[in-house]
Amino acid sequence: MAELNAAQRAAAALLEHKEAIARSVTGLLYAERPWLLDLYGERGREKCLQDMRYNLEHLIPAVELQAPDMFSRYATWCDQLLRARNVQTAELVRTMEIMRADVAARLPADQAEAVAGCLDEGIRVLAEPEAA
Repeated sequence: MAELNAAQRAAAALLEHKEAIARSVTGLLYAERPWLLDLYGERGREKCLQDMRYNLEHLIPAVELQAPDMFSRYATWCDQLLRARNVQTAELVRTMEIMRADVAARLPADQAEAVAGCLDEGIRVLAEPEAA
């Protein structure tokens, strides 16, 4: 059996730690932006956690297939969905930045780099003028 490459190992690690990463990113986001709890309440925090799980569910195959464009298409769709619910693009971007840092602290450098490539592409497309 062939040895897994860094991207495949990263995808497996993301799957294994999906819940921990989702909880960590949600906690860090709310710690950084305590006003979110006032604005959205505990129900909003639960929805945010659910969204982090969805983000990871779309990130994992993009990482495994080394297809950053796959994740950027999801990011664009997700941004449109969230903006329709009055969530700013900057909030989604910040979530991806926090996820990138969490993964970098959690995974070996080669695996974190594979994940960062997809997250960075998502961030890049959201930074384009027509996305915002």
